[in-house]
Amino acid sequence: MLVCMLLVMCSLSGCTLIEQQNAPEQIFKRAVAGIAGKEMLTFKGQAGVITKNGLLMNKQFAYHGKVSNHDELTMHWGSAAAFNKQSSYAALEQGVSGNGVTQERFLRLDGKWIEVTPDRIAMNGAGMLNRFNPLQELEELNALNKTVRMEAGAARGTWVVRIEPEPAFAKRWLKERLTKEMNAINPQLLAKMKYDGTNRELQQKLNRIWAQSREDMSSQLEHSDVQAVYHLTIDRQTGLPLKLSSECRIARQEAIGEEHEEALITRVAFEGYK
Repeated sequence: MLVCMLLVMCSLSGCTLIEQQNAPEQIFKRAVAGIAGKEMLTFKGQAGVITKNGLLMNKQFAYHGKVSNHDELTMHWGSAAAFNKQSSYAALEQGVSGNGVTQERFLRLDGKWIEVTPDRIAMNGAGMLNRFNPLQELEELNALNKTVRMEAGAARGTWVVRIEPEPAFAKRWLKERLTKEMNAINPQLLAKMKYDGTNRELQQKLNRIWAQSREDMSSQLEHSDVQAVYHLTIDRQTGLPLKLSSECRIARQEAIGEEHEEALITRVAFEGYK
């Protein structure tokens, strides 16, 4: 009798352990750790902004990325048409100027992706594209207060987990990311103007415009509601991410009483893991 009870208890504890390992949050955490540990991978993404009535605004672009040597990332972004003219990453890297595609390089230092020059010298700021770096995005999302649950209807051999940060954390996270992006714009813009020989008066004027834009952005976010939802498709066999989609919706009341609402939609596919 005692042996039977022990067998039943061991069986129950084993089932509990399996359930914990296959809990949505654990599956998500393992996927984030798995992609962070890879030496090489590539990703292709698209982003666009839609309005309250569902219309797609003229703010769309595509971005590609390639991780090599575990801690090195090269990202390109531009219009979908510009990318269609390039047949490979080699073509992108050979023709980054004059083809409508912009390139940025990043190096992972202390768990953060920092923009660097071609000579691997760290630049002042996170970089313009870091907000669309899905590796950084997953790592930061993993640290937020959030709810994680399994979605039904996943394709065979995959899990789809739904990740929704708590609204207050989503808003703070968005503000931090946009502020970093704004802070990256100004030094790059001023450096380019100095290189082009732009006069000091114009530099000061553009600097004031940048400062006002940064203040307006901060004020608008303070009076906005932010809701973000992510869906991560994971390979059941490898535990690695296959696709990441997100919708970050921002709503606020305008001075005239009308509600302004827009959403940033992103879609990313991962491949080439090594």
